[in-house]
Amino acid sequence: MSLEKIFSEVFGLPEASIVDSLTLKEIPTWDSLAHMMLIMRLEETYRVEFTGDEIADIRCVGDARSALLAHGATL
Repeated sequence: MSLEKIFSEVFGLPEASIVDSLTLKEIPTWDSLAHMMLIMRLEETYRVEFTGDEIADIRCVGDARSALLAHGATL
């Protein structure tokens, strides 16, 4: 499953609108619960485990991509 598909499903957005520069402030449904749902889906899909700092630092799609790549995930 692609990163864009995960964001699309978690936040209820069209997959085509998911770009690296899309921030949490631009997504009305991105609250703390949705953030944790996103983290869980990313960790399950890509078989990684983020640190607390990494979780807190994910504020846009690009941050999630960078964090996954830092863990060696293939996107």
